[in-house]
Amino acid sequence: MAQPISNSTLGRRALKLNCGVAAINNEILALPPPHGIAVSPYGPLVGVRCGPRVQAVAYPLAARLIGRAQGELHNTTIAVVVNRAAPAQIIDPRRPLPLDIKTELGPAVDVGRRVLSIATPEEHTPPVDVLDVFWLDSIISATLRLGPEQPLNWGSIAMLHPLSNEAIEPWQLRDRRTGLTLGWDAFRQRASNASSPWPGMDPAIAAWLDDGSFARWCLADLPEKDTLLEDLRDLLEPSLITRIDEALDSPGEWIRRWI
Repeated sequence: MAQPISNSTLGRRALKLNCGVAAINNEILALPPPHGIAVSPYGPLVGVRCGPRVQAVAYPLAARLIGRAQGELHNTTIAVVVNRAAPAQIIDPRRPLPLDIKTELGPAVDVGRRVLSIATPEEHTPPVDVLDVFWLDSIISATLRLGPEQPLNWGSIAMLHPLSNEAIEPWQLRDRRTGLTLGWDAFRQRASNASSPWPGMDPAIAAWLDDGSFARWCLADLPEKDTLLEDLRDLLEPSLITRIDEALDSPGEWIRRWI
């Protein structure tokens, strides 16, 4: 009886061929990327769907690995292997044995799960955090574009938030944020509609993802909210920063400040 294909063998074949591969019984088959979907940084199998006969898939992924010498960084290519019957692993060509993935790699592992039609874990970060980051980033972009000759006022800043199309007060924006009841399922459904796409998201990819993987895809490349706020403190008047802070606070924070 033929031995099942090991994760190490499957991953090294993906690296050698520089493409996605699938294990079916004791065979390894190359998987071409789908037509019409742009190349993804999370692997060449984004958009591919395999049937239940496929036990595992592997795909190459560009990576930067930290070496032992003073945090030295190495640019390399690894293979991510996702198996129906075992935890996901990394195949590093410089190491003899696979590496178990003890913490989630976000979209990089989610891709393999979606190829195998395996549900991905729920994402607990609320969608409003993404909307806030879009808001702060758009404030920075508008400030740099307009320059000191055309400084932003609070009304124009408030209207940049995805949940506002009018010059509302900070507490009103805060209430809209904290009152947002839509989950990632609703955002993914909208993103999969070509008439109302999510920024930077192909509607076909949004439809291929599930709610958890869609959330991590959206969160993966976003800057930290605190980092954007620090940048804004160098660009805006303190009075505007105070209003932004108020809009981003939890509902009880501003009440407690006055007690």
